Amino acid sequence: MGLTIWSAVFTLQTVQDTAKDVSESLNGLIGADLQRQAKPLLAAAGWNFADSWPEDHGWTSDAPVIDEGKTIGVSFVTSPELDDEASDGRAPNDRWRIVIGLDTGMFDKTKARRFELLRAIARNVENVCTTLGASGLAWEIGGPLATGAAKAH
Repeated sequence: MGLTIWSAVFTLQTVQDTAKDVSESLNGLIGADLQRQAKPLLAAAGWNFADSWPEDHGWTSDAPVIDEGKTIGVSFVTSPELDDEASDGRAPNDRWRIVIGLDTGMFDKTKARRFELLRAIARNVENVCTTLGASGLAWEIGGPLATGAAKAH
């Protein structure tokens, strides 16, 4: 298996987890409100993410993706850019991180198809973040480059 993750950071001032979200977070890493705001917009683009849950790296949700009859999952993680606790429900300096991940498989044909799926979800996630008011979004690892190629990690 070849899990591939892409990560982007950006500034977004309209996100604030509730006190309940903060208390449920692990390691103080928030991101539930960003999930709540992003998922309906992602659903409108065809990505049906399940309920989010706190993990030690932020808030996570998964969506099923069909690749040639096989269901695989794409992960969507939201957290502050830095691993700093945010007791007020806001990311330090309103800086956020998103991470998407997908098993790209072992074989060249499978990898090519699944990288296209990963590019598609990355473009949609980027559009959703921009729609929510994100500025300065930059893919640090991977991401849908203008050429259509992407750097895998």
